[in-house]
This record gives sequence, C-alpha cells and structure tokens, in this order.
Amino acid sequence: MNEQQSYFDDPTGVTRWTTYFLYASMLVSLLSGWNYFGELPGYGGEDSPATFSALGIAWAFGRIAIMLITAILVLTWIHRANFNARQLGAVDMRFTPGWAVGWYFIPVAWFWKPYQAMKEIWLASASPSDWRGRPASPLLLWWWIFWIVPFWGVSLVDWWAGRRLDERGAEIVQASTGIASALMDTALALILIAIIRRVHHNQMAHHRRQVADGT
Repeated sequence: MNEQQSYFDDPTGVTRWTTYFLYASMLVSLLSGWNYFGELPGYGGEDSPATFSALGIAWAFGRIAIMLITAILVLTWIHRANFNARQLGAVDMRFTPGWAVGWYFIPVAWFWKPYQAMKEIWLASASPSDWRGRPASPLLLWWWIFWIVPFWGVSLVDWWAGRRLDERGAEIVQASTGIASALMDTALALILIAIIRRVHHNQMAHHRRQVADGT
C-alpha cells in the first residue's frame, strides 16, 4: 500500500451519521411545515396555546439541536470527501478541504463557491485520475437551488411582506413561505443524501481497487 492509500480516511462512519441526521432534519422540516399549515386561514389561524408550553420549548430546542448537528456533520463530510479525493489521486483541485467548508461562511462568495467545491468533489471522486472537464450530475445544481432559494429567497419574501402588508397579511405570507421552505428543505435533504451516497460509493470503490492492485 502506498503513502496515499495509508492516509485515506474511511468515510463510512461520518457518511452514515450524516445520512441519519439528514433524515431526522427531513422529519423536522415536515413537522414544521405542518405547524405553518395550521396558521393559514381556515386551518386554525390562531396561535396554539401550547406554543410556550414545556413541550413547545422542548420542540424548539430539539429542532435547533438537530439542525445544528446536521450542519456540522454535513460540513465534516464535505471536508472528509475533499481530503479523500486527493488521497485517491485527484490532482489540481482548486479547493482545499478547509476551503471546501470555509466558503459557506464568506459573504457573497457563499452564493457560488460551495457549489463549485461540491462539484469538484463529485468529479474527483468519480474519476480521480481524470476528473477535469467531465460533466457533473444535475443533482448538484438541484441541490444548490434548494439550498439558495429557501435560505435567501424565503427570507426576502418575508421581509417584503413585513414591510408592505398588514399584520394578518404578513402572517399569512410567512405561514405560506414556511410551508414552501419546509417542502424545499425536505427535497434538499433527499438530494444531498443521494449525492453523499454516490460520492461515498465512488470513493470506497476506488480505494478498494487501489488496495487490491497494491498501487
């Protein structure tokens, strides 16, 4: 086994846990969407008396915890996947493992740099020795659309409604965008799970092949 292979960091554990928490985040999103649905006219429309109950507070903290852990796991997986693509022989990658994660926190650049970094991981994992210039899966574009639109577009619509509509109108718009955001977050998680599984499959297949060949 050569030096590259000896540093390959088996991603099975982080892949498994990231997938588990993405499914958990889907459940949280669907439950949140159902809650927003109850705020629409004709489907409740009034604040639930349990909103500030112990159960409601526990739900709020549980939701935050799941989302935070999911985000940490996804970023950890991205770092590991970028690192392993390099260990499998991919050269001339523009994004280091650190910056594949770091661009999510850089204003303005976070609109396109993370997508480019994920695309690079996908291509380098599919064909480490010849990854440049290959076409990427449409899954990557859909993943990025479902990340950008709920995170930025929904916030912009809610901001507009708060400034232009009366209180009740703004509440209806916010409930509607909450439902839309929940559905898009669910789609985002499903697409990301598909991407993670495919990258993991490709990397493990290349690693096993290299170990078997002794190269």
